[in-house]
Amino acid sequence: MSEGKKEKKAKKTAEKQKPAAVPLGETEAIDALAGPQVPEDLPDATWTAERLAEVVTKEGNMLVRANAVNALAKKGGPEVVEPLVSALKDPEDVVKANAMVGLAALGKSLVQKRMAQLLADRDTSEEIRGGAAWILGEMMDEESLSILKKAAEEDDSAFVRVHAKASILAYEQAKAPGKKEEEKK
Repeated sequence: MSEGKKEKKAKKTAEKQKPAAVPLGETEAIDALAGPQVPEDLPDATWTAERLAEVVTKEGNMLVRANAVNALAKKGGPEVVEPLVSALKDPEDVVKANAMVGLAALGKSLVQKRMAQLLADRDTSEEIRGGAAWILGEMMDEESLSILKKAAEEDDSAFVRVHAKASILAYEQAKAPGKKEEEKK
């Protein structure tokens, strides 16, 4: 067989063979797409509030930060309010959502004034102010309703006004359960 025919045959054989698939985890690019790795030692309520607060602000793994936020909320007490407020600034939505739920669960006496301050502070991002409106809506009391009404009417941000109005609507619907029953019929 001539050299030219051998080369053509080798080329055809190479074209027929597909490259082998790269198993998951074999490359850094694939690992990056797989998402955050779950560490063996996730934060829980047995950790000190100080250690959890540090994790919330300094940990690179989103899952660890999200668990630290949940653990802080479970611990409760005035010392966890500010670390949870700082978690509202997290770049990951799941961490922010955990912080909002955690703050709301702490109760009115611990967080209402702080959320009112955040909502009124125009230097605070609208995303955090919207979260504060949601948290105040979860308080379901007249003082929170008054704060929300003011924000719904006066805030410069449409985003914040919408969140305040949604919280007001939720409050009003919760206060009038009979209407819901009539609408279902």
